[in-house]
Amino acid sequence: MFVVMFCVGLMIPFVLIFKKFGKDHVLRRWTSISILKLSGVKVEIEGQRATDTQMFVLNHQSMLDIMLLEMAVIDLDIAWVAKLELFKLKYFGLALSLTDMIDVDREDKNGIIKLLKDVKNKIDKKRVVAIFPEGTRNANDKFLPFKAGASMIANKYNLKVQPVLLVNSGKRFDVKNLVSSRGVVKIIFFEPFIASKDNDWLEDIKNKMQNRLLDEIKTIN
Repeated sequence: MFVVMFCVGLMIPFVLIFKKFGKDHVLRRWTSISILKLSGVKVEIEGQRATDTQMFVLNHQSMLDIMLLEMAVIDLDIAWVAKLELFKLKYFGLALSLTDMIDVDREDKNGIIKLLKDVKNKIDKKRVVAIFPEGTRNANDKFLPFKAGASMIANKYNLKVQPVLLVNSGKRFDVKNLVSSRGVVKIIFFEPFIASKDNDWLEDIKNKMQNRLLDEIKTIN
């Protein structure tokens, strides 16, 4: 946690400078790489990131998940979808606000309307949306139910979606139980597809990611 707070704290004063030149995503990538290296996290990547991906759908195990994807995609400006409570945190919340991430108020019944508008705004600006359909951190081997928001957004705008599976990030950094360890985290990029209302693709990718996770945890420590 000290490493995360230290690196994010160093990043914040420079965000507006990099943002002026449209390069704040580069700053986020450098910060993410620093956090992972200082934390002793080694990253293995499998699969290819599609060059025209518009939305990443990821499982959510720890705070490191954001740094992992930021590190893995060199040239993309990612717009993360995060619950409103995170924007109220010191340092981390300020970093989210300054980099124009997407906040979601889960207590607001009209929140989905705002979310759709915000996503459209980011897509129009050539940013790539990233969302955790589980809605919260879950370091267990079994996924939580995937919330429908991800499919509603992608179907509305016919986005090109790429599922991403993160393996072992929960073991590397579990902020809830204050446990951390050095070791390997694996990032697996699945084949992308165009979202459509004609099939239940969200449930399909959940099952594929779940099965792959169970296979991976047998071989990675």
